[in-house]
Amino acid sequence: METRGIRPEILVGAIMYYARKYLPGLSRWQSGQSWKTRTFASFSLTPAVVDQKVLLETIEKLIPEKKGKSFCRFLLGLLRVALILGVSQMCKDSLERRVGMQLEVATLDSLLIPAYSDSDTLYNVDCVERMIHHFMSSESTITSFSPASLDPETSPSSEPLRNVAKLIDNYIAEVASDINLKPGKIRSLAEALPESSRPLHDGLYRALDIYFKAHPWLSEKEKEELCSIIDYPELSIDACSHASQNAGLPLRVVLQVLFFEQMQLRTALAGCLHAMDTEIAPDGPIPGDMLGQIVQRDGWKTVVRVNQVLKVDMDNMRSRVGELEDEFSKIKQEMKRVTKSHSSLGSPRLVSRMIGCKLLPRSSDEQPETADITGPKPRASVEQAHRSHHSRHRKSLSLF
Repeated sequence: METRGIRPEILVGAIMYYARKYLPGLSRWQSGQSWKTRTFASFSLTPAVVDQKVLLETIEKLIPEKKGKSFCRFLLGLLRVALILGVSQMCKDSLERRVGMQLEVATLDSLLIPAYSDSDTLYNVDCVERMIHHFMSSESTITSFSPASLDPETSPSSEPLRNVAKLIDNYIAEVASDINLKPGKIRSLAEALPESSRPLHDGLYRALDIYFKAHPWLSEKEKEELCSIIDYPELSIDACSHASQNAGLPLRVVLQVLFFEQMQLRTALAGCLHAMDTEIAPDGPIPGDMLGQIVQRDGWKTVVRVNQVLKVDMDNMRSRVGELEDEFSKIKQEMKRVTKSHSSLGSPRLVSRMIGCKLLPRSSDEQPETADITGPKPRASVEQAHRSHHSRHRKSLSLF
């Protein structure tokens, strides 16, 4: 058909139509229905299975090299069926290579390929990792898209790479809730792409946050090793604010995030203040974009004022705490000295003289002195009365 001049688009459309019609399950996946409706039981273990394997391998050989979103989804559907039917390794490798070469147009739901083998994980993570390696090693040009722009920001060398990085970050966040997924798989998926592919690392942070919540038994060391794939200066202010309050992150990671957050705020404030100093007020009406900049600048000024007030309050609090600590230490030393003196001398009156106090005299101590001054003691008067009584009694006996 190619020799007769039939266009590749028509040929590919015919092959896709034939495959959807005669390969079970492919039409369901292409229509967007859940893959869970198809299992091994859906494919009868009859001689027809052998025919389906041969049919799929033949279709894979007939498909020309083409790129496009719908075609990439069709290839991923073929790969799902190929994994179920157990086709040859060469056929599976070819399908993975074809998908990897146009991974930038793939969708997240089509990449969620279930693990049909004896693997403990829910999704075939190894297959996606191989697709990433095929994408990185690919040097082919886009054939079905419009010519690339000469702008380096939108050139094929940067734009597809950023799209793939965003797709893989979303994929990691989707599979992170699998309790059987090992930390090494997360790390290998994230490191399969270069650091320059991610302008922001917010997607990686979100994926790791989901993974840590689904795996609370991870040690601090394992968490720190996973967090090392994040470039903290590449986190946005919102991500830094969330990470600084995230109790699931290791303490060392939180401190690093706080450090880089302060650096970002300092840089932003310095740039804003520098722009305010060098700006000349315009005579005419203020344009809308400049008005927005002024409003943003006023917001930064408010933040600076609040920061200064908080800093002054913190300094006052620190000084007050220092004074209280000094007073407490002095009181403690005085109590130790008094206790030591009391134990050595044993007399409370002497202790009171040492610390500058004077004990009041007790009433029991003053009564004897008063009794001596005013008259005889009560016991002495009683004895005297007894002696006078005995003497009178002797005198009366002597008269008889």
